Amino acid sequence: MKIDRGTGVSEAIVRRSSACLCAGLLLLACPGLARASSNPSLPDWVMQAAATTGSWGDARAVVLLRDTLLTVQPDGRAVERSRMVVKILRPQGREDAIPLVRFSKDEKLQSFHVWSIGPDGHHYAMKDNEYVEVGENDPDMVYLDGLYKVANPPGADPGGIIGWEIVEQVPGYESEDIWDFQQSIPVAQASFEIDLPAGWHNRAVWFRHDAVQPVTAQPGSARWQLTNIPAVDLNDVPLHPAWEALAARLSVHYSPNEIPEGDALWTEIGDHYTGLEAPESEGASDLATAARSAAGDGDFMAKASKVAEFMQTQIRYVGVEIGIGGRQAHPAEQVFQKRYGDCKDKATLMIAMLDAVGIRASWVVVDADRGVMAPESPSEYGNHMILAIEIPQGYDNPRMHAVVAARTGKRYLIFDPTNPYIPLGDMPDYEQGGYGLLLAGKDSQVIAFPVLNPAFAKTEQTAKFELGTDGTLKGDVNVTRTGGAAWRMRDRMTMSSAKEQREFVEKLLQQDFSTFTLGSEIVDNVKEVDQPLDLQYSVTAPSYAKNAGTLLLVRPRVLGSLADPLDNKPRHVPISFARVGTWTDSFDVKIPAGYTVDDVPDPVNLDVGFATYHSEVKAQGDTLHYTRQYVLKKVELAPDQYATLRKLEGQITADENSDAVLKKQ
Repeated sequence: MKIDRGTGVSEAIVRRSSACLCAGLLLLACPGLARASSNPSLPDWVMQAAATTGSWGDARAVVLLRDTLLTVQPDGRAVERSRMVVKILRPQGREDAIPLVRFSKDEKLQSFHVWSIGPDGHHYAMKDNEYVEVGENDPDMVYLDGLYKVANPPGADPGGIIGWEIVEQVPGYESEDIWDFQQSIPVAQASFEIDLPAGWHNRAVWFRHDAVQPVTAQPGSARWQLTNIPAVDLNDVPLHPAWEALAARLSVHYSPNEIPEGDALWTEIGDHYTGLEAPESEGASDLATAARSAAGDGDFMAKASKVAEFMQTQIRYVGVEIGIGGRQAHPAEQVFQKRYGDCKDKATLMIAMLDAVGIRASWVVVDADRGVMAPESPSEYGNHMILAIEIPQGYDNPRMHAVVAARTGKRYLIFDPTNPYIPLGDMPDYEQGGYGLLLAGKDSQVIAFPVLNPAFAKTEQTAKFELGTDGTLKGDVNVTRTGGAAWRMRDRMTMSSAKEQREFVEKLLQQDFSTFTLGSEIVDNVKEVDQPLDLQYSVTAPSYAKNAGTLLLVRPRVLGSLADPLDNKPRHVPISFARVGTWTDSFDVKIPAGYTVDDVPDPVNLDVGFATYHSEVKAQGDTLHYTRQYVLKKVELAPDQYATLRKLEGQITADENSDAVLKKQ
């Protein structure tokens, strides 16, 4: 899996290693830093970029220059020089002008220089002793060998300009460089140049951007240059995809050999990864014995499910990443003995255990954010590892939902052993509808993940209430979640104390009641991932119904809103939902003695293709009976469907807030 190198402002670092940066930025806030030298001569490239003019609208900052030079030596080692110049336009833009670089024992930092021009035109050059060095900080990792060097230059105020240069050694096992030229702020000018030894080759792969020919292309070198790159700013954009799924980037592959393109390049990348991981999946006899004991007897699904359960309950997610350990798993036997590992380690151990019971499986490189990997852009860009379990020919089982077919004709069951709350057969919602690279040697290929049937992720609320003449509502509620609808709640309940669980339920109820008292509250099957997750509680809500003379106004949709808050702005990016699913409500409200039902809301029946919504209120004797069902069938929509979605959400909101009228006899 690709771990992005620091090239300055780098959205990739900020967004994919934010935990590491938090500590560094806090340190920067501390007083007592040495003062930078005042009014020095600044490099010509800084001064030339600082003279750039343009119109950048309401942007908080602008990248005036983003220049990268990658020089590859005959032995395959490379050095990357990155230059960045950022102008702060508004106070919020200070966070876009923080010079930083990640380095490690394999990514040696050769130099780091920072200059600035204050809003008053004063020049500064920072000294070596003014930089702050912080380690990577991830609670799930035992040890990470990466460090960050961060600067807090003078003059970092609106109107100020910050420039910096990084020269860093690239690990010898790298053969691809990522140029993330599009940022969350505008970029006035960006360039990427690669200089290769004689006889070497490069292959440019563009993501979310039309291919651009290099402005210079001579044997051994190529330079790409772009200007006026718009920002990808997702602040206040509802239901947006991951930032990395939208921001354009360039992957430059380099090698002494000819580099294929398209599917053949995916195969080459997969074959390389297979060679890294396969030797680590060899297990000793004690591992094989444990695997056979865990799997027990039964067919393919029974054995695989037991091994999956072992991985989810006995192997903790904890990582140790040093050097190439960021992409190569530790030996399966070591992971088994220590009982912990990261995603690569867990996948590798599970492959070894499955092999011990006669089931073949392989690795799949993915990204934890849907849309970051795309079939048309072969790249090592990804941050997660799962596995594909080969299904015996002719075998079928109704529990197998996450099935894909490879071009070899083999069928695979996709499984993520890192998520302890998704049973074998299903897959996490954040992976559905995305892509992954199946590692199968020369048969490696990019595969499309399915979007599962909405019926497999169901949330069902049932409740029986009694309404008093003073408007007080009290009753018992049962919420059942199955499949993918349950895993986030399982995670929260597993990690929470009884007090925290109760506070969580109270927070949910605050969305539906202005005042209420939560009574008993019970959660069942939190850790039994193959069973529905049940939440039961009782609640009393004073003044729920509103008096209007001889009338009582009561909202039949007592609990839970399904409407997403949307805006009226033009839509330019796809619409991304957390998951598909089915939501059903069935609420009975017993009306108080002396009242009859005078009016109920009209039924609602909506079908917009990607979703259906039905609700109905009936008066049955002394009871109001409210039912509804919402089915969401897609995880992503094109921007041109935003108007349809907005209309649907408006109709759902209106239905949720409609009242039934009770009349006093």
